[in-house]
Amino acid sequence: MIGESVPDQHKQAIAQLSAQIDHFLATGHRIQHIDQGVSANAPLLGTTNHLETLKAKRAKRAPRIRALAEAGLNARQIGMKIGIDTRTVALTAREHGITFTAAT
Repeated sequence: MIGESVPDQHKQAIAQLSAQIDHFLATGHRIQHIDQGVSANAPLLGTTNHLETLKAKRAKRAPRIRALAEAGLNARQIGMKIGIDTRTVALTAREHGITFTAAT
């Protein structure tokens, strides 16, 4: 332990990357140069489709929310009935043009 030379982690990482690059080139692949400012086909705010997944879930619930709203329930009551947050009910209603009747 004491007195033993510790391998430099940076040099190990560089050697590993060099070996991977050599293997990549040896298998017939080519390195592409991508100009600065050009990016991949990724969404503007991230690389996941989490927002689209949530929007699809809201779209799936929209017909039931519309039916309950037409039956006279407000966003809070609908949320309690189907087990989702009131804000999600309100967002779904806004996205799909659903209006709630005024409380009487």
